[in-house]
Amino acid sequence: MGTLLGSVGALLASVVVGGAVAAVTVVGLVNSQTDAPDQSPANVERPVVEYGSSS
Repeated sequence: MGTLLGSVGALLASVVVGGAVAAVTVVGLVNSQTDAPDQSPANVERPVVEYGSSS
């Protein structure tokens, strides 16, 4: 009986630890993908591509 409880305890512990690792990974991934960038990739006042000019 003691071995059975030990096995169930180990199973529950591994499920809890695995769930915690997965949750932290998902939260970190979502935060990194949805945060605003440090710098804007474009400048509105001076665009890189000027449409309609041939130079």
